[in-house]
Amino acid sequence: MVELIGKIKDLVISRSGEALLTFVLKTDLGALESEVNNLSSKDISLKFGAYTPKRSLNANAYFHTLCREIAKKVERSETFVKNKMIASYGQFFLMDNGDRAVIKSNLDLNKMWEQETLHVKPLKATIENGKEINFYAVMRPTHEYTVEEMSLLINGTVEEAKEMGVPTIGEKEVEKLLNAWESHYGINHQQ
Repeated sequence: MVELIGKIKDLVISRSGEALLTFVLKTDLGALESEVNNLSSKDISLKFGAYTPKRSLNANAYFHTLCREIAKKVERSETFVKNKMIASYGQFFLMDNGDRAVIKSNLDLNKMWEQETLHVKPLKATIENGKEINFYAVMRPTHEYTVEEMSLLINGTVEEAKEMGVPTIGEKEVEKLLNAWESHYGINHQQ
């Protein structure tokens, strides 16, 4: 079975009541040709509706999907958007004494938000020896979040996506993702 994605080009209904529906397809033409050859003498069934990309049933994957779509809208990298969302809705990395972990860097915010493995929230900038130095709170990686924490991150990101006209899933679907998150990682609402 081949999934076909495309647009309807034309519909012609003959006097005998037969319909000829023409599609413009965005698909692997080799696979399509092979499937057509296999089915050419058989009756087939067609179902079609508005295309919506499939989403992973993983909350973290959905977060990344939203970031990718927002990135397209704002013409920034997915990493930049992901770090901005984590800074806005994510969780601080806390030290054993309960203080936030803070780093000092000569990287400005735009360069810091392009870091793939380090998530930060800007705190303040100062001048040292004539150069700007920035202080950032370190944010925890999302795979360590509790359901409650992941919910805050996803809900905040969903709201920002909606404001930009990015399609999002419904509240019930988000709840299913979070429940799967809890069972997969064994991380509950309390930590």
